[in-house]
Amino acid sequence: MAEIQHLQQVILSIIKDIDALCRENGISYYLLGGSAIGAIRHKGFIPWDDDLDIIMTNENYTRFIEICRTRLNPDKYCLQVGLEDWPMNFSKVRLKGTCIQEFDEFVPANGCRGIYIDVFKMDEVSGNPLIGRFQYFCAKCYLCYQLSRRKYDDAGLKKKLMIWASFPLKIGFLRRFCIRQIEKYNGKETPYWGFFYGRTRWKSAVIGKAIYGEPCDVPFEDTMLPVPEHYHQYLTQVFGDYMKLPPIEQQVGLHVISIDFGKY
Repeated sequence: MAEIQHLQQVILSIIKDIDALCRENGISYYLLGGSAIGAIRHKGFIPWDDDLDIIMTNENYTRFIEICRTRLNPDKYCLQVGLEDWPMNFSKVRLKGTCIQEFDEFVPANGCRGIYIDVFKMDEVSGNPLIGRFQYFCAKCYLCYQLSRRKYDDAGLKKKLMIWASFPLKIGFLRRFCIRQIEKYNGKETPYWGFFYGRTRWKSAVIGKAIYGEPCDVPFEDTMLPVPEHYHQYLTQVFGDYMKLPPIEQQVGLHVISIDFGKY
């Protein structure tokens, strides 16, 4: 566990810098998924967790990328922008001078493989259930296409089938059609936010804006970080009984093979 605890302390230093940058520039975000569970259940990291994820609205995400390009310390961090520096539609802030090797790893063109934080975005989802479901379907098709553009040394059967099924989106107008459906309500008033670019089902992907509400600062290790305002409703909808620990055999990290901490 010593290596995991070391990794968590390095990740904590990264999120503190990101949090300061966001607060200085009026950018709102929330801890996402397991990171939010850690904040509420453990007042910090889940003890065996080896990453940290944050999520923000599409508008805030766009501003975050712009701010990082000019304000993020270039001597300390590199920004891996979704759909630009790698095929997936989310970004990473990586710590220079470190190196992390993961399962199903994608090495960006700039070669930076540092310890990182994932930065996801949410899209507006229609209040019409049929339209909302169609947005979700298009998003999952597009996600499969993104996965098809990554290299996998040992993809399982399910992932191979997903990758194969995405082949129609190699045709540009079909891919652009999917993207338009996913993003068509951004900037409009809708009742839901959709987190489409993770391992989510409809129930855990599409959540009422009222549940997210205003970011609510809670203790996280030795600092305060934001979770959804109604975090109990959020975590219950996504995970069910989130206060119950998983079986001991599932209390393991999901990503890391090896880590070089460099000077950190």
